[in-house]
Amino acid sequence: MKLHRLTTDGRAKRDLIFAPDGDALLFARQETAELISLWKLPLAGGPATRWHPAASTTELEPALSRDGRFAAWVQSRGNLSLKLIIEHLPDARQATFDPGGGFAGMRTPTFAPDGSRVVFSLPCRGGQQLVSLAPDASGRVELTASAGINTHPDFSPDGQQIAFTSTRTGDYEIYTLPVAGGDPPRLTTSPGMDLRPRWSPDGRQLAFVSHRDGNYELYLTDAEGHDPVNLTRHPDRDDFPTWHPRERQLAFLSERDGQSDVYLLELD
Repeated sequence: MKLHRLTTDGRAKRDLIFAPDGDALLFARQETAELISLWKLPLAGGPATRWHPAASTTELEPALSRDGRFAAWVQSRGNLSLKLIIEHLPDARQATFDPGGGFAGMRTPTFAPDGSRVVFSLPCRGGQQLVSLAPDASGRVELTASAGINTHPDFSPDGQQIAFTSTRTGDYEIYTLPVAGGDPPRLTTSPGMDLRPRWSPDGRQLAFVSHRDGNYELYLTDAEGHDPVNLTRHPDRDDFPTWHPRERQLAFLSERDGQSDVYLLELD
């Protein structure tokens, strides 16, 4: 495996994703104590730039559909007031899902492979559930109904499963939700938190973050959760893995050397 450091500014970052064509990375960056903005980093070289230069409110947790038609992100419009913005990129037409005041837990949007639905995490009946919407912010459907927190959804490449994090058994573990219905099988069992599962482009593996060894590390497992392997093995925090859409590469955020920067790991 080869590791490349892609940024050196050291600013606090989160929510890393690849653009659908793999030529850029998007992430949220802390600008001030009150403002988080979205940035785009071209992989061919050159500096990162603001994705929405005119934005004056906090924006975080970006998502892009695989065909590049839709984008979604969480927007803060005040204390405990979060909205989900869904934009049809060809004509900049936007739809807004507004759950009402007090919903600070709305998080982690992701698109179905065909762009027909966006799934995210929302506080509602019994806990924090996975919720599905059409790209025009209509047709709300609750996909989970368990106690605790259900979050970090990610569709498998064939669109048949959603990997996600859940605390339904008291600890943060990884599950997969069959889109056709049925109970979600549990993929991980560890005393530390397992978070942010991300499917490989071929659907055969999942990358995720785990605190099972006392530090946040990147792990890789097969689609059934067998034989997880620690990829990073570093004393500082490694987090927010995202797969290149075509290459055997994982980008992630790391707090190595006391700074938060973007790294790229080439897998064997």
